[in-house]
Amino acid sequence: MRVDELPVDERLKAVLKERGIGELYPPQAEALKSGALEGRNLVLAIPTASGKTLVSEIVMVDKLLREGGKAVYLVPLKALAEEKYREFKEWEKLGLKVAATTGDYDSTDDWLGRYDIIVATAEKFDSLLRHGARWIDDVKLVVADEVHLIGSYDRGATLEMILTHMLGRAQILALSATVGNAEELAEWLDASLVVSDWRPVQLRRGVFHLGTLVWEDGKVESYPENWYSLVTDAVKRGKGALVFVNTRRSAEKEALAISKLVSSHLTKPEKRALESLANQLEDNPTSEKLKRAIKGGVAFHHAGLSRVERTLIEDAFREGLIKVITATPTLSAGVNLPSFRVIIRDTKRYAGFGWTDIPVLEIQQMMGRAGRPRYDKYGEAIIVARTDEPGKLMERYIRGKPEKLFSMLANEQAFRSQVLALITNFGIKSFPELVRFLERTFYAHQRKDLSSLEYKAKEVVYFLIENEFIDLDLDDSFISLPFGKRTSQLYIDPLTAKKFKDAFPAIERNPNPFGIFQLIASTPDMATLTARRREMEDYLDLAYELEDKLYASIPYYEDSRFQGFLGQVKTAKVLLDWINEVPEARIYETYLIDPGDLYRLLELADWLMYSLIELYKLFEPKEEILNYLRDLHLRLRHGVREELLELVRLPNIGRKRARALYNAGFKSVEAIANAKPAELLEVEGIGAKILDGIYRYLGIEKRVAEEKPKRKGTLEDFLR
Repeated sequence: MRVDELPVDERLKAVLKERGIGELYPPQAEALKSGALEGRNLVLAIPTASGKTLVSEIVMVDKLLREGGKAVYLVPLKALAEEKYREFKEWEKLGLKVAATTGDYDSTDDWLGRYDIIVATAEKFDSLLRHGARWIDDVKLVVADEVHLIGSYDRGATLEMILTHMLGRAQILALSATVGNAEELAEWLDASLVVSDWRPVQLRRGVFHLGTLVWEDGKVESYPENWYSLVTDAVKRGKGALVFVNTRRSAEKEALAISKLVSSHLTKPEKRALESLANQLEDNPTSEKLKRAIKGGVAFHHAGLSRVERTLIEDAFREGLIKVITATPTLSAGVNLPSFRVIIRDTKRYAGFGWTDIPVLEIQQMMGRAGRPRYDKYGEAIIVARTDEPGKLMERYIRGKPEKLFSMLANEQAFRSQVLALITNFGIKSFPELVRFLERTFYAHQRKDLSSLEYKAKEVVYFLIENEFIDLDLDDSFISLPFGKRTSQLYIDPLTAKKFKDAFPAIERNPNPFGIFQLIASTPDMATLTARRREMEDYLDLAYELEDKLYASIPYYEDSRFQGFLGQVKTAKVLLDWINEVPEARIYETYLIDPGDLYRLLELADWLMYSLIELYKLFEPKEEILNYLRDLHLRLRHGVREELLELVRLPNIGRKRARALYNAGFKSVEAIANAKPAELLEVEGIGAKILDGIYRYLGIEKRVAEEKPKRKGTLEDFLR
C-alpha cells in the first residue's frame, strides 16, 4: 500500500512523506486494512523492525486529528518511554502535544490534561487510573507496546488490569513481536488479528558448534573453533554485533576478552574517540572495567549500569563507534538497538533452584534484534551450542513456537493490590460485582472454571477486612476505609501497608534509621539485596549488635525467613551508609553492587519512605515523629547527614554541593544569604546559575538584578 492510498488525514500523509516513507510494508498495510482506522481493536504480532510503531502512530494521529481526545502509549520501561517520547515529538508540527510520564505514583498529574499523546509506563498509568485523573475520560486509544509482557510474573497483572479497565472505553492496539497464542489474546480483546513473519531485513538463523555453523536452511559454514570468531568476523566486515549472555559478570568478562580481539581492527581516529568516550564515565569499580572494554571498541550492558552509562553506550553503538555489546537479556526487551549479527552464547540461566532453559519467546526476542533496516540486506542470529546437541537447539529455539502467554493475576501480590484498588478506587460495591469485573479479565477468559478465581478473591477480601483496609455494611456492601484508599493510591502492596501500620507504635517508641530501613527492606515492594553466603555471619553479627533498634525479631537459623532477613539487614546497612555520606565508590566496593543497583534501591526506598509517612498521617500522628520521618526522608533522598538538612532544601543543592558549602563555612541558609557572591563562587560545584537560583529561592535576587545593567559580561563575571 502506498501512503497516498491511506484513508487518513492529508496532514498525516505529508509528515510520513517528509520522513521518506512512500510505501508501507505488507504487514503494516494489512494492519491498517483490519478496521483499526475505523476504531476496531487490533492485535499486531509481527517481527521486530517490521513497523509496529508506525502502524500505531498512523492510527493514533489520524484518530486524534479527526476525533480529538487523547491517546495513551504504554511501554514497559522508562528508557522506552523516553525513546518513544522523542520519536512522537515530530507530531507536534501538526498541533498535537506530546508528553511522557513515568514516576511519582501518588499524583493525578492534571498537567497531562493539556496533552494529546501521552507515553507512560504501565505502572504509572495504572496509578493514574487509581487516582481518577479527570483527563482519562478523554482517552480514545490505548496502545500496549510489548503486550507479551502480560505473561510476565512481575508486571503482567498490571497490564492486564489496565486493558480490562479500558476495554469498551477506548480503542486498543496490542503490539508484540512474539506471541504464542495471539488468537486467544485477540479473542479476549475482541480485536482483529494480524500475524506475520515478514521482515524488511531478511533474518538468517543458525546454530554454531565447535567451528561449524549450520543455518536453518541446511547450509553449513566453517569458522575457527572458538565462538569469538563470529564476533571478529562481523567487525572485519564493518558490522556490529550483539552478544547475549546469562549473567552480568559474564557480560563484563566477555566484553573485556572480546575488546582485546577487536582493538586491532580499530582505526586511530576511532581509538581516540573511544578514549574520549571512556573518559566521560564516572569512577567506580564497574566503570573501570567498562572503560577498559570501551577503549577496545566493546561495551557491556546490564541493569547494574547507571542510566548515563547505558545511554552513552547505546548512542555510540548506533553511531558505529562501539562495535560490539555484550548484554544480559534485559536489552532484548528494552531500547531499539538492532545489530547486523546477534550471538546468543547462553540458552540456560540460574533461577534460584537450579539451571533452567530460557523461554523460546525470550530467545526469539533476542534474535529479532538482528538486521538493521536501511543498513543491512539481511541480519544473522546465531545460537552457540555449548554442548554436543546443536540439533536440539535448532528444533527448540529456531523452528519452535514461542510459549503461550498466561495471565499473571495468579500472582498473589499483584492480585491483592488490584482487588483493593477495585474496591477503594473504582467503586466496586459488592463481592458479586467484584467477581463480575474479574470475569472480564484475560485470566477468566483463559480459565473457563471461575471457582478458583472466586476463591482467591474471597481470601483477599477477608484479608482486607481483617486488616481494616475495607469494611462491610449491614447489607454486605463494601465500605472503602481511608487506610485502604490511601494504600491503593500510594501504589503499594497492602501487605507493605500492614507491615508499616503494625510498626507505628514501635517507631514512636524508638525512631531510628536502621530500624526504619530494615522495615522498608522487609516489604514485598522492596528489591532487597541478597546476603552472600560468605557475608551472612557479618550481617547476623550486625543484626545482634543493633537488635535494640529493630522493629522485628531476628529469625532462627532454621527459619525459612533467615536468609531473607540477612538480605534486609544488608539493604538497611547500604541505606545507612548512604545517609551518612559514605562515598558511592566505597558503597559499590563494600557491598559488591553496581551503580544501577544503588540507584534502583534508593528510588524504591524513597517511594516507600514517602508511603510510610503518608500512612502514618492517618493514625493520630505525633508531630515530633512526623518531623523525624520527614527529615529522614530528606536525608535518604539526598544522601546526607543531619547537619546538611537545611542546605539540601535549597534548589539544585545535593549531597556534594551541600557538603562543599558546609565545609567552606556556609553552614546555614542565613550564612549563604549574608555571604558575598564572590565567596560562594569559590565553593566547588557552585556556579553563577546555581547561585542565582538560590538567591531567587530566598527572595533576594534583587542584589544581582539591580547591578546587572551596569556591568558587561556574563553573570558569573559580575558575581566574581
